[in-house]
Amino acid sequence: MAKLFDLPVSFASSTMLLQGILLGFSLSFLVGPLLFAVVEAGISQGFRAGLSVASGIWFSDILFVSTILWSVETLAAVTAIQGFRTWVGILGGLLLIAFGLGSLFLKSKVKDGAEHKVEKRSYLSWWLRGFLLNLINPGTIFFWLGIVSAVVVPNNWTREQSMVFFAGMLGMLILTDTLKAWAAKRVRKFLTPHHARQIQKVIGMVLLVFGSVLIFRAIFILI
Repeated sequence: MAKLFDLPVSFASSTMLLQGILLGFSLSFLVGPLLFAVVEAGISQGFRAGLSVASGIWFSDILFVSTILWSVETLAAVTAIQGFRTWVGILGGLLLIAFGLGSLFLKSKVKDGAEHKVEKRSYLSWWLRGFLLNLINPGTIFFWLGIVSAVVVPNNWTREQSMVFFAGMLGMLILTDTLKAWAAKRVRKFLTPHHARQIQKVIGMVLLVFGSVLIFRAIFILI
């Protein structure tokens, strides 16, 4: 079977783009702390807040992909430093726990009737939440390195060809994350203040669990 780089450029590029789109679509079904962060923001403060968290995640993903495309050797060398996984895992776990505690103890202001008003955060703070959650996460770093090792390297893709693949992948993730933020806002309209607060508490506890597991893995498994 001919390799992709032996095919006409337009067909090969379309194939790479399709592969990226399909992989991005598959990843959109994964359940993890990033999904809960987007949903929490959408339910707490609406579509723009959810989109702000998601855009912070996208920005950090783009940073990782750019670093891999232009200096994969440097990134691989950094991740190979003794204790890197452990300390990044601990920092990422502590960050998740901090955000989880914030969700558990965030004060909600409820007026008479069914109106639900939460103390609003700036969209920048929501953006930073998504950015940091994804950035200080060892799983994210090794995920992107794994994609390069499993997909890009075996196909002998050039940097330009890899960019087409990652563009399709990131484009699909952006689309599905946007839909998740929109869906969270739609659900928000049907929630009573009590229900919204309970969901926020559940998400806070989920983040605490993810953070604790990440720290446990970093200390007792990755050493």
